[in-house]
Amino acid sequence: MTDQTDQPVSPASETPAGGVSRRGLFRAAGVGAAVVGGGSLLEACSSSIKGASGTSTSTAGTTKEITIGWIHPLTGSLAGFGYPDNWVIEQIKQTAPYKNGFKIGGSTYKVNILSYDTQSSVTRAGTLAKQAIQSDNVDLLFASSTPETVNAVSSEAETLGTPLVCANIPWESWYINLGGNPQKPTLKPKYVVMYFLGAEHLVECFIPMWNRIGATYGNDHIVAAAFPNDSDGNAFRAVFPPIAKAAGYTIDLSAAYTDGLTNYTSMITQFKNAKADFFTNVPLPPDFATMWKQSLQQDFRPKLATVAKVLLFPTDAYAMGSEVYNIATDSWWVPSLPWTSSFTGQTCQELANLFTADGLGQPNANISNYTLFEIAYAAMQLVNDPHNHEEVATAIHNVVIPIAVAGPMDFTSSKNPAPGVVITPPVGIQWQKGTKYPLEAVVVDNTLQPNAKITGDLNPTFA
Repeated sequence: MTDQTDQPVSPASETPAGGVSRRGLFRAAGVGAAVVGGGSLLEACSSSIKGASGTSTSTAGTTKEITIGWIHPLTGSLAGFGYPDNWVIEQIKQTAPYKNGFKIGGSTYKVNILSYDTQSSVTRAGTLAKQAIQSDNVDLLFASSTPETVNAVSSEAETLGTPLVCANIPWESWYINLGGNPQKPTLKPKYVVMYFLGAEHLVECFIPMWNRIGATYGNDHIVAAAFPNDSDGNAFRAVFPPIAKAAGYTIDLSAAYTDGLTNYTSMITQFKNAKADFFTNVPLPPDFATMWKQSLQQDFRPKLATVAKVLLFPTDAYAMGSEVYNIATDSWWVPSLPWTSSFTGQTCQELANLFTADGLGQPNANISNYTLFEIAYAAMQLVNDPHNHEEVATAIHNVVIPIAVAGPMDFTSSKNPAPGVVITPPVGIQWQKGTKYPLEAVVVDNTLQPNAKITGDLNPTFA
């Protein structure tokens, strides 16, 4: 029964002719990754009852083991973030450290990976963190993809004393949740670290694009901004206006709205009255679909829309079709970056090509989640006892990897914006009508990340 799950499978093709696939059954039960390698069917069944799937990634016959848990959204409204994650696990299992085991203190440890699907639920994310820590006895946790996933897991890990590596969450949202002040970043989380970007990097990514469109099509230097009353929205509301003002822009803020709002008429009217040339926001993906559709219906058509948190991934863009032509966003990882795997030497482009060759479509920026596993391995090389949470927590804060798939990782650098934070600067991308795909992500600005290649011209959303 393992052959069906041994291959990377697109979510769109999980049911073979004649019935529901084993992977499909697991996903229905909240299971993320397939049980392969050293995992038995018995292990799969017992794990699926609780919502976690197990993957053994080293050779049989090793007596000592390390367990790593990954809490991430594989289904639900945030599934675009988790779309490449099972594929990433498949790649990691083929690398020498994870295939052969970690060598620590003269012993070799088999590595077990447990994947937990949050189903895009904040409550479930926290519950799964408790399960992973208290029932499944993980030695190290990962959490990825938005505050709705990561913050709940971070709080549990810090409270329950379990080392955790996070990705894909603006650092301010993460840091505030742990009790830190981004303006005075003196708090050092004991058990938790992260890599990604910050709200400030997003506005700094958008400003050059506003400037370029404004130079050609006119610029009133007014940016309409719709930020929700949630972790991301509150961080962006604090960070965007002063940075934009310093660049000569006024942010016309709507009132903070509740996630899940279905009528955006009042804010659209406000933006039209302001005659804003530009638009920015940081909503949940379903909210943006509603908001943008109503904006078009009510004839709010900015010269350039620059959005965060939405349209980051191909599947989300495809779902909105031509309505999102020439909307710009950010990307923290693109295939042209000159980074390589610290395990295999594979380049970003080679990984992207393999992702496409495996039937998963154009590359997804969260291929960069590969680096969660690079950090885990690097940290375990710094400890004597991988089961000692205090020792592993200290180790993750001391990881230095000169080059990794997501870029250089140095948690000891004095240039980091806060303790436990490594920044991966974004590029500006724009969703343009494609030739191979319905919409294609084109790199249109590399101001913050000049290592990325420009692959197309920046177009106005509406001229």
